[in-house]
Amino acid sequence: MNEGQNSRAGAAELLAAGFRQSDMSLILVQGTGTVVTASRGAEVLLGCEPEQLAGQYLAQRFSDPGALRRLLADQKTGTVGRVQLEARRQDGKLIPVEVSCSRLETGEAPDAYFMIRVSDIRERQHEDELRAARLAKLTLLNQVSEALYGARLNLDQILQAILVCMTAGQGLRFNRAFLLLVDPSTNSLQGRMAIGPSNADEAARIWQDLADQSSDLFGMVTQYDQSVRQTDVAVNEIVRHMSIPMDDEANIMIRIMGQGHVRRIAGDVDQPGVETLRHWLGCHEFAIAPMSTRRGPVGVIVADNAISGTTITDLDLEFLQMFANQSAGAIENSRLHSELSRRLADLHAAHRKQREDQETLLKMERLSVMGETSAIVAHELRNPLVAIGGFARSLTRSIDAGDPNRVAATIIVEEVARMERIIHDLLDFIRPPKMLRTAMVVDEVVAQVVQKFQPRAQEAEVELVSDLQAENLTVSMNPGEIQQVLQNFLVNALQALDGPGRVEVRSRGVDGGVEVTVADNGPGFEPELVEKLQMPFFSTKPTGSGLGLTICAQIVKAHGGVLRAENRADGGAEFSFILPRHKPEEES
Repeated sequence: MNEGQNSRAGAAELLAAGFRQSDMSLILVQGTGTVVTASRGAEVLLGCEPEQLAGQYLAQRFSDPGALRRLLADQKTGTVGRVQLEARRQDGKLIPVEVSCSRLETGEAPDAYFMIRVSDIRERQHEDELRAARLAKLTLLNQVSEALYGARLNLDQILQAILVCMTAGQGLRFNRAFLLLVDPSTNSLQGRMAIGPSNADEAARIWQDLADQSSDLFGMVTQYDQSVRQTDVAVNEIVRHMSIPMDDEANIMIRIMGQGHVRRIAGDVDQPGVETLRHWLGCHEFAIAPMSTRRGPVGVIVADNAISGTTITDLDLEFLQMFANQSAGAIENSRLHSELSRRLADLHAAHRKQREDQETLLKMERLSVMGETSAIVAHELRNPLVAIGGFARSLTRSIDAGDPNRVAATIIVEEVARMERIIHDLLDFIRPPKMLRTAMVVDEVVAQVVQKFQPRAQEAEVELVSDLQAENLTVSMNPGEIQQVLQNFLVNALQALDGPGRVEVRSRGVDGGVEVTVADNGPGFEPELVEKLQMPFFSTKPTGSGLGLTICAQIVKAHGGVLRAENRADGGAEFSFILPRHKPEEES
């Protein structure tokens, strides 16, 4: 045998070996129907030992031997051959099969050999069922994707929709589903939400309620929620106890989340965390599906059939993994949308604050210019007014009491005095606050002011009383400025009474501070004027400068306190301020 013949012989042996090892059910027969050789797949299908089929008449292996002979005859005339028969296994059992035949062309003996393929119809039917189930679930996953990504759902609504799709009859058909999400604040996998009946009776009622309902996802979510609204208490009690530290890498759920593949946990699985899960769930078989995105792990879905006891199949796991991937994306998108909305709101708030700060800065700049201008004008006017006032008082003294010019001179003196008071108040308003302070007992400062005003009050027939209850509480203050505030309050009270009446000065300790109040039983003021009382140059008195309360408010604010003005319920007005108590560290 030459080299070419050896090569062809080697190739033939290689092809024959490949044919023999094939998992396809193939049988090579002669034109008479005698088996030349068969593949491993054919021997398994027919339950034969290796080489047991060789030399046998193949038609005897079928319930209708004549059908195979007709198939071979048809192939000789060029007709496509395919027929359904029952094949007899070696143990005598009949199985439904489909037999197809094709003619092998050889150079030496055309039409001498035929290739027979025998297919188990049951396997093909099973594969068809799997394909139909996959198609149905792919359609469902498409609806889920449109709902989770197309609808504007918040995070809780998305979690609810995920659980509904996991358990509803139109969905993945699990009895119960549990969602656990990664909590960065505690670095743990934390149970968040669950859905499912508590027992077989509840399950039967729910499944009956949902039997004829719409397959539309939105309708399914709404209707399912109505059916289980009062039945998911038990499963949510279970999920609330589920908490696993992320650094517990040996735990089954942390491991599966890290591996990224769904897994069925059956009764023979014994790994860290499995017994705890079985105790939580109350069943031995369940599935764990990890949820993760490119940004990292999101959580896990735990699903079981604890009520029906149905086995979790490979197809269930396949679509559970796909569904978990979709769910992870939807959860992450919802979180990102919430974060974006929050940041956008913060940005808008910051923009508003910046605009307000800019307006405040411009206002302060204008006030600063006005203050500087007012100070200059006040200083320039003070000297001429002093001279005019001095000459007017001298002129008044030199004019006889009955002279008409004495009246005019008196008016000049009074108006100059009023202008001097306005200039004094204006300089107090624009003057920087005095920062020299010391710890003072509030009641002592208040008592001094009351004692000083007693003669003036008696002259106006006003009863001036004090009720000082602040005891020995101290405030870090400039005593002159605080006395100025009290004097302004008392002057306003006496002017408001304009005759006999009562003025009460009170003090008391409040939370973190001391409150001082001056109250009168006069006519009070119009309620709509409360907000205007502290505005510069606003006054209810015809001869007032309108700066008294404004200066008081500045002083109190500079001391870290607040000023308040209001009408009393039983008549009259009440002015008060609260100053923070003295802290020892303020002395350092």
